[in-house]
Amino acid sequence: MLDSVLLAYRLGEDRSVRLPVLVNMDGFYLSFTREPVEVPDQAKVRQFLPPFDPGELRFQASAPESQAVAVLGGGPYSYFRYETHLAARNGLAVYDRVAGEFAELFGRNHPAVEAYRCDDAEYLFVMMGSFATKAKAAVDSLREVGWKIGLVRPRLLRPFPEQALQGLLKGRRAVAVIDQNISMGGVLHTETAAALYGQPGAPGLLASFIGGLGGRDIAQEEFFQIASVIRDAVDKGEQLPVRLLYTDAELRETRKLQSIARVERNELKEGGDS
Repeated sequence: MLDSVLLAYRLGEDRSVRLPVLVNMDGFYLSFTREPVEVPDQAKVRQFLPPFDPGELRFQASAPESQAVAVLGGGPYSYFRYETHLAARNGLAVYDRVAGEFAELFGRNHPAVEAYRCDDAEYLFVMMGSFATKAKAAVDSLREVGWKIGLVRPRLLRPFPEQALQGLLKGRRAVAVIDQNISMGGVLHTETAAALYGQPGAPGLLASFIGGLGGRDIAQEEFFQIASVIRDAVDKGEQLPVRLLYTDAELRETRKLQSIARVERNELKEGGDS
């Protein structure tokens, strides 16, 4: 997270971008985690992230001046919004450059898309965030028993590194996208599906799995199950609906809570009627 903040300032302040950058982190897990952090040397940080040069922009309290996009009608507004879109697209190339400089200075590499044991993989997990480290462990365990499987881990969502993902996912038998959000499916699955649309050699199956909501863990056994599900589906030529990672024990506990809630609601209703 510390590295990401430094990268975000450098990215957002680049002259070809000049846009706000939002750094996301996993709630529950990372936000409640305490661990040692290797803080970069201050001199190297200054070298990587020099003072902001506003250039033609001017920030002065005694002479305020609007630097925002003025709503001057549909034509000018559309023009400036498209300029913002192009600046965001520039962020892909800029990120690759600044991430390379960061790796040279600090010895820590944060590519826009990380590929783990993907060279000969027939099956892939695709996911973002801290749970991807658990997916790595699952990949190692599955490899030990003969699975040709790997992990693809994007670090950017906007702009989306679609070309890198297209190259990494091309020719795979099946891909499982695991999201920690749900709104008519997961956002990473939606973006990945859009990036692969119409591409030659797209995976035979692109499945959506939802897990880790509200701090829920994703057990290693669930990664094993995901791998088995996508293998069986692609062997049968089936497409899969969005699936929520949920155990029988969790379902029983939820049903129990629902039953308690129904009883309490009925008791309140009967008390009100009397």
